[in-house]
Amino acid sequence: MPIYEYRCQECNKDFEYLVLRDQEPDECQACKSKQVIRLMSACGFVSKGGGGETVSSSASAGSSCGGCSASSCAGCGH
Repeated sequence: MPIYEYRCQECNKDFEYLVLRDQEPDECQACKSKQVIRLMSACGFVSKGGGGETVSSSASAGSSCGGCSASSCAGCGH
């Protein structure tokens, strides 16, 4: 059962929602608007380098939007 992130297009609030059997949220938790969109979640990971050192990274590290400060590609439109 995945937890997805959503943004309300009316009040611009972000919220998380536990999706059970493909049931998307009906409305914004803050303002009750029906104008909600699912966001692309950025996931992070930790891996071990060749010498056993921990190397941290995120999914957006290799993207072409290196200078973007948005928390997701949905935030900047790219």
